[in-house]
Amino acid sequence: MSHNHDHHHHSECGCRPQTSFEPQDAAGKSLTTALQTSFRILKIIMIILVALFLVSGMFKVQQDEQALVLIFGKMKGLGDTRVLNPGLKFTLPEPLSEIIRIPVKKVQTLNVESFWYFETEQEKLSQQKSTSFSGTLDPIKDGYCLTRNENPAETEGMDYNIVHSRWTVTYSIDRPELFFENIYYRQPQPGEDFLDAAAETVKPILESFTSNAVVSTMVEYGIDDAVTSKADISEDVKRRLQKKLDGIESGIRIDAVRADRIVWPRQVDDAFTASIQASQQSKTAVTDAIAFKDKLLTDTAGPDAESVLAQFKQPDLTQQQKEDLMAPMKGQVQGLIAEARAYKTRVVEEAKANADYLQKLLPEYKKRPQLVLQRLYQDAMEEIMAAADEKIMLQPGEGQNGKEIRIQINRDPKAQKKQTQEQNSQK
Repeated sequence: MSHNHDHHHHSECGCRPQTSFEPQDAAGKSLTTALQTSFRILKIIMIILVALFLVSGMFKVQQDEQALVLIFGKMKGLGDTRVLNPGLKFTLPEPLSEIIRIPVKKVQTLNVESFWYFETEQEKLSQQKSTSFSGTLDPIKDGYCLTRNENPAETEGMDYNIVHSRWTVTYSIDRPELFFENIYYRQPQPGEDFLDAAAETVKPILESFTSNAVVSTMVEYGIDDAVTSKADISEDVKRRLQKKLDGIESGIRIDAVRADRIVWPRQVDDAFTASIQASQQSKTAVTDAIAFKDKLLTDTAGPDAESVLAQFKQPDLTQQQKEDLMAPMKGQVQGLIAEARAYKTRVVEEAKANADYLQKLLPEYKKRPQLVLQRLYQDAMEEIMAAADEKIMLQPGEGQNGKEIRIQINRDPKAQKKQTQEQNSQK
């Protein structure tokens, strides 16, 4: 009994572990499967997040921009590689890196009016700008700059000239890395343009440097040059301004400097206008005189007349050298030379003819001198009388010595008419 009882007891105990472990193994397997699936999903999500994180480091630089990349606040790259040109780029995502975008093709404008006289709001809005003013110049309110004396050698005891001027400067950022390193600017607010934020720092610097360049340049020009040669002055100001900006490695390029207006003080407008007019008239007269001289020389002796004239003034020139200088000359001088040579030939020929004639008369004169003289007198009178329009013959009689004879004769109307016609035809 006891044996059977024990056997039955052992058989019950042996079956219970099998029935209690089977549900636990199924639950473990289910849990393991669930955990493995969760880990796979989590791994995929992590991979996707890492990929998205890495992809977020891609950015595009626009066509009018250049970009700088900061890694932990330090500029990435060396030399020219620090600047990224337009296109699709990649870097570490934020907050590991920071992208600085700088518009390099956008031109900014700065108006410098520190050298202009004070104007009320009404004067600024007025369309008609008058330089006439009866008040005095106030150095506290009125801006101005100085120009040099017309004669720098006579500066002792003389004042420099005062002018008012307005300037416009256009500039852009062409070296972003230098601009970032050497020019302080505040961080732009969300939606704010970079150049608008940077202008708060850049414009005061540019205005100060421009004022310095204007002062240094204007003092090298006279007041007449200042009010007439604006292009030259503007180029000099631009050169000085760019040199100062390059000296601090600002990365800013000056595109243009324009002198909008350069005028003398309003207080001396009338006197200065009269002086300018007189100066212009003087220059016009000198120009006209030089043009007349050149035209006269050219018409007289051709385009090389002035150089030939200078050579003619050299001492110890022989007659042959003078003729050689005159040979290539053109213009009226050739006609004058030809007339002179013709006149010389005519005089020489006439002298030779007269000499031959007298040589032929000499034997006859030696034989009958009174007859020869009477014949010469008669020939001369015939030649003279042939050229006279009116002839009045008066033959004195005997016993008329010491007596005055007065005869009133009306002029021949035909001869007078002929003479008048000849005079009119000559006019």
